[in-house]
Amino acid sequence: MRTFPLTLTLPPLPEFCPPRHFDQPVITHLPISVITLSLLHPIKQIPVQLWTFENESVIRIGRSTDNHVILYSAVVSRHHVELRRVGANWEAVNLGTNGTYLDGKRITQVPVSDGSIIRLARSGPNIKIRLGPEALKEDTAAMRANRTETQPRGENILIPTEVTDRKTGFPGLERGVPHEGASYSSISGIIPVPAHLQIDPEADSDEPADPISMIPSMDSGERPSSFPGFFDQDCPHLRGGDLFCVDCGQPLKVLDTLGKYQLLTVLGQSDLSITYQAWRAGRTVALKTLNEEWLKDPQVLASLEHEAETLRHLHHAHLPHLIEFFSEGKKPALVMQMMPGQNLRDYIAAHGPVTVERAIAWIFELCQILGYLHDFTPPVAHRDLRPQNIIYNPEQDTLALVDFGVIKRVILGRPMLPGSRGYFAPEQMQLHASPGTDLFALAPLLAFLITGHNPVVFYGDQEGQLRFRASLIPKLPKEMVPILHRLTEPTLENRYGSVEALEADLKTVPIKVRY
Repeated sequence: MRTFPLTLTLPPLPEFCPPRHFDQPVITHLPISVITLSLLHPIKQIPVQLWTFENESVIRIGRSTDNHVILYSAVVSRHHVELRRVGANWEAVNLGTNGTYLDGKRITQVPVSDGSIIRLARSGPNIKIRLGPEALKEDTAAMRANRTETQPRGENILIPTEVTDRKTGFPGLERGVPHEGASYSSISGIIPVPAHLQIDPEADSDEPADPISMIPSMDSGERPSSFPGFFDQDCPHLRGGDLFCVDCGQPLKVLDTLGKYQLLTVLGQSDLSITYQAWRAGRTVALKTLNEEWLKDPQVLASLEHEAETLRHLHHAHLPHLIEFFSEGKKPALVMQMMPGQNLRDYIAAHGPVTVERAIAWIFELCQILGYLHDFTPPVAHRDLRPQNIIYNPEQDTLALVDFGVIKRVILGRPMLPGSRGYFAPEQMQLHASPGTDLFALAPLLAFLITGHNPVVFYGDQEGQLRFRASLIPKLPKEMVPILHRLTEPTLENRYGSVEALEADLKTVPIKVRY
């Protein structure tokens, strides 16, 4: 994407704006093709952040970092709305599940004109659309006037609007020199949570002191308009939200803090560990730590560290990437990318079993992820392929694998959980795992997806052995029975040797599946 190189020059405010941030020349001649989008203050309805584009035919707005304009709000979809140029005019096309509104009416695809205001979701942020070169001057003047009235004293830190190449991460950014292609605005404020749950930025010894060095990479998932200390402190959170204010993106309720992270809600918990949805500096993450009674157990600690080391080497769109691993006092924390969606256990509980076609399509998708893991030298085995560790993102219609830290309960002298017995290969009881171990789990997983039943019910005696009996699965195509039988062979050497071999056999099943 190409963006118009724009530099704004605002007069320094007394005792507030360091002049070194505003020594760039003013660009006053803008092409007629310029379109300016402004995020409006929820109460004052004046611009608080600007994005300007030249000669773009499509501009997409949403939460995902691959959008032209990135807005973090609980009600905004990953890809929420597109502005498309049609000849000399523009139109808005809704993409979001919560809808896009123009003049209070939900729209699908409508023309927009200079001054149109669209709202992302019924209670979401307002975006004003301005066309032509005069729009930028007017909106900039409104921002400057508002800053003069409301901005508290302090360091004015430049925050880039997210219109630059997401892959660059602002390479070569020099102190005091804005990156070409990014426009800048300043937003100040506070985190509206109790004092004992606030994160003191002064206490973060590893935080960069220089404001420019705080500008994040667009790959990082951080939202520059959501840094602690950069919010609009006038936001009263009148419209509330689930976890975050729908207007300013700040967390509304904090359970606890760990290090620099605010813990917002529990994503999952076992008797050994607990995983939170956490928040820091405008970024939502998953934070996994140990329950209190296991903090002194060296084997459990080593397992969590091993999971962190595994994630450190993984770079795949459907696997969480490691953000950091640290200890606060005696409490370890594994911080990783938050994978949006719902785990398959909860999804099936809410929506019921899926069709055979859908289940097999998901198996193909998991094969792609497992193939990536198994191609490492030595291969990386997930070891715990169960529905609760598979995340379905309905917006993208994709799966993601999470939780590589299966703690060896046999070592700890604890029985296997009832819900996990049906997915575990025999060799895992002897603490062995390999790519074949992951492939074993695909058969009982398929049974769960199309029946909603714990796969334990499909085990039975066969030739004197306890075997997974695919023939007991209702509605399963007969061609699938030998495939699942081979997947669940008790002896590792008798199973499929690779995901490619499995995929080849799956493609012979006479059923319409999109690979």
